[in-house]
Amino acid sequence: MMKLSAAEVINVLFRLIAALAYCLLGVYVAFWSEAQLGLWFEVSINFYLGSLFLAYGFFRFWRAYLYYKELKEDEYGEYGS
Repeated sequence: MMKLSAAEVINVLFRLIAALAYCLLGVYVAFWSEAQLGLWFEVSINFYLGSLFLAYGFFRFWRAYLYYKELKEDEYGEYGS
């Protein structure tokens, strides 16, 4: 297992916290929010907006995973084959 620097650990943790925040915001807006933004095709716009936040949160989790995966590669700074 490769040892990560403090900056890399903080960066990965921040990415995970941001992704979790977007997911929680999406769940809140889609299901628990009291605001009424109207209907679109008989479905609340809050649900659509919350779904977008949730999808973006999952995208952020995926990007955090890819960032962490790239940190483990030993080819950093090597160009060419």
